[in-house]
Parts: sequence; structure tokens; C-alpha cells
Amino acid sequence: MTKILTILLSCSLLLVLVAPLQANDSAMLLSDNKEPAKQPTLLPTKDITKETAAQLAKQRFPGRILKVRAESRQYRVRVMQDDGRVVNVIVDGRSGRVKRED
Repeated sequence: MTKILTILLSCSLLLVLVAPLQANDSAMLLSDNKEPAKQPTLLPTKDITKETAAQLAKQRFPGRILKVRAESRQYRVRVMQDDGRVVNVIVDGRSGRVKRED
């Protein structure tokens, strides 16, 4: 009888010690490979406005702005140049860096 009580006491003590560890593991969002899953990173807020993106694109590629489309971290600007060619330009939403889309 004392052996059964000792085993029951040991098991309940083990449960009391292990339960908080399991709670921490589930809070860390473990993935299938038992490594903590990466939390989704928040996209940086845009420091450049649509209007500023259009101005920056127009400075680098003179012409008429046809369209400005906001994407997650950048703007796509369509510019019609004086000779009639249409240029697609990408403006970084944080730095304002302008480059021609390939």
C-alpha cells in the first residue's frame, strides 16, 4: 500500500512540475519540428506618401504620371514620357529610392 501511495505522490509531483513547462511550450507556438515558430513580422509603415512617390518618379523619369499604386513596401508608378514611351517605376516606401522596373 505504501508503494502505491509513493508512486501516486511521485506522479502528482511530476505533473505539478511539468504542467507549467508544457504551458510555456504551447505559448511559444511550436511548429512540427519542435522549434519555435517565427512570429510574422510587421511591415514597416510607409514614410513616403503616394504624392511624394509620384514626385520622386517624375524627377527621375520626366513625363506625365499615369498611375500610382501602393503595395506592401513600395509604390509602382507608371509614367508617360514626352516621347510617348511608358515607364514603370518602383519607389521604395521607406527610403524613397527610385528604380525602373525591369
